[in-house]
Amino acid sequence: MRYVYIIITVLFLAGCSGKINPAEFHPINAPKNYTPSYTEITGKTQVLIAQFKGSFANLAKNYLTYILNSSKSTVILNRKFKSIKDEIKLAELAKNSSSNLNQADYLIFGKIDNITTSYTYHRPYSYKDKKGRYHFVPGYYTHKACVNGHITIIKIPQNYRAKEFFFGDCEYEDTRSSYFNYIPLIKSALKNAVFSIKDDLYRFFAKRGYVYEIRVKDDDIILHTTLGSNFGAKEGEKVDIYRIKKTKIPFTDKEKTEIIKIGEGVIKIANPNDSWILVKKGKNFMIGDFVKMNYKHSFWDIF
Repeated sequence: MRYVYIIITVLFLAGCSGKINPAEFHPINAPKNYTPSYTEITGKTQVLIAQFKGSFANLAKNYLTYILNSSKSTVILNRKFKSIKDEIKLAELAKNSSSNLNQADYLIFGKIDNITTSYTYHRPYSYKDKKGRYHFVPGYYTHKACVNGHITIIKIPQNYRAKEFFFGDCEYEDTRSSYFNYIPLIKSALKNAVFSIKDDLYRFFAKRGYVYEIRVKDDDIILHTTLGSNFGAKEGEKVDIYRIKKTKIPFTDKEKTEIIKIGEGVIKIANPNDSWILVKKGKNFMIGDFVKMNYKHSFWDIF
């Protein structure tokens, strides 16, 4: 009980020490780097899980759908996939008409690459304990089911491979018999395998929160952003800070856009439509820089 009291006290003090009051910080005149559109600020990423191939494909698709439905940054489209060509046409039509036609921003293709099952027999044995008593351990079988697969994320309408994630897991169960129904064990391994990439998916689809105000107090910097709790912002979550940078391509009149990480911070205040970020690393921020939650968790998350 004493240890529980110590832990609660530490957590309470840690929580109190993390509070900030934006009124105590002074606004600064920062240069503007980028002006996001209304859709960039308020819209959610629309995702269509196009196809899943292999054994237990529908089950894997259901697990992936559940993960992305749990994210406040994405909308999972509830319609059938026809072809990439049709998806590109629909996305371009939506863009040209400035309307939402249930078009996909990203397509996800998945595949269960392999499923293996096996068992190992453990021979019976006996041993003598410290009091001189003998104990007998009967023989048993350890059954093993392993699942491996991957998903590919395609950006639409550009039709390029934006990201690929691989997943895998093995599950075990001991029985007295070599005869075993592996299906429940396969399903458990498949669920754990797909859920193992949850944070990777959340990081990839994390909502951008654009900086529209910067304040300072002594050596501390706070950023006022458009990332609110409506998009999953939570107090205490860590964020990465980025800048959209355009550079001229040598010997041409064209420009290329780069996304550069310029700092790190922690969400200290999360309102429905905005948040305050305390900067932990970085400086020289600009209006139009953006933050994304990085879903890197710590030991304290277990509480």
